[in-house]
Amino acid sequence: MMSIYRADLHVHTSASADGRSSLEEIARAARRAGLDAVAVTDHNLCTPVPERLEGVLFIPGCEVSTRAGHITALFLTRPLPAWEAPPEPEEAVAAIRDCGGLAVLAHPFQRPGAAPEKFTFPLDGMEAANGRACFKVPRANALAAALAEARGLPPVGGSDAHDQAEVGNAWTELEAEEPTLDGLRAALASGRCRAVLAKNTSRLRKGLSQWTKARRAGGLRRLGTAALYVCWCAALDALRPLGRNG
Repeated sequence: MMSIYRADLHVHTSASADGRSSLEEIARAARRAGLDAVAVTDHNLCTPVPERLEGVLFIPGCEVSTRAGHITALFLTRPLPAWEAPPEPEEAVAAIRDCGGLAVLAHPFQRPGAAPEKFTFPLDGMEAANGRACFKVPRANALAAALAEARGLPPVGGSDAHDQAEVGNAWTELEAEEPTLDGLRAALASGRCRAVLAKNTSRLRKGLSQWTKARRAGGLRRLGTAALYVCWCAALDALRPLGRNG
């Protein structure tokens, strides 16, 4: 018998340079948000994850920086190769599939000027709901959803959380027989899924993740710039709060 399970398929941990929360903190946040699963997709890093923590299923993943943008690798059965430079998207997709994963184009329209013609390479899904995609392009998620439909790709939702407070801002509803890695992977691969945006992440959260990145890198100039950016994000949130559509 099929049931609907909720999975946040784009989450960063403190293993990412700009990530702020541990696996344990993310698991507790996911449980509070009513999620059944989360995918850990640290930047160009296949972070080892337990099968379950706090009753939440953890999906092995990675967010790969390619020459055409970011691709999330989901349900990996082994780590991806380490690239010295951003690979071509076709190379990244082939490697993801070779490692047992599904390749999902992440937030394709979060930057101004992105055109659908840039994303003609093979994919297994399209991120149609991302909690951080609207900062520069308010219609970024709508554009991604339209491209997913045009290409017949499964629509995927993920918060793109960089700390525990963001977990569950967006998720994917997956229709599966059971909430296991195999069950949820099969649901996504066959398109039995729906992308859901609960709310957009505040700009302040993005500022704090950039502050974390600057603090780890060090340097007074870098820290000063990041501090100013945090203040700027907080001011924008106060003056122009983000709605559901940016």
